[in-house]
Amino acid sequence: NIITETYNRETFKNNLNIIRKLTLTTPRNFEPEMKKLCAESGVALVFVPEFQKTHISGATRWLTSDKALIVMSLRHKSNDHFWFTFFHEAAHIILHSKKDTFIDNPGGYESPEENEANRFSRNILIPENEYIHFIETGDFHSDKIRKFASRIKIHPGIIVGRLQYDKYIKFSWYNDLKDKF
Repeated sequence: NIITETYNRETFKNNLNIIRKLTLTTPRNFEPEMKKLCAESGVALVFVPEFQKTHISGATRWLTSDKALIVMSLRHKSNDHFWFTFFHEAAHIILHSKKDTFIDNPGGYESPEENEANRFSRNILIPENEYIHFIETGDFHSDKIRKFASRIKIHPGIIVGRLQYDKYIKFSWYNDLKDKF
């Protein structure tokens, strides 16, 4: 029932760049703005409580040929997971077939589409060339993470999550730099 404009791929791509900047704000500020920017692009964005025993963070499907849907379960309750999931689901809309439904399947089979959506999300959040340069420094102290995040205009918790996932730092390190929702 969410009213949206007709889907426009270019508008959505441009709005994703605006949404990326919202990683530096609070849920109170980013939630209505995300929904508005998605709706302007032809995408309905819905947040739901986590479905018990499903381990699903997000899903994407086309409701009509002119309207897409992103559903996010807020499963992990930390900003690194939240933003990765959002951009991953957005990638399915931009890059993949309108005939398919994509449901996050942690630990499951990784299709080429899922791998492509993961890559899209990683690179929109932290541009690949910037990340490689940061990794090459080998200095992952919290002050360096904050400076890097500030330079690329992203929340430092997202940098921490990426470093943890890529095993450059332990999962127990620097979680205080992440925001919890």
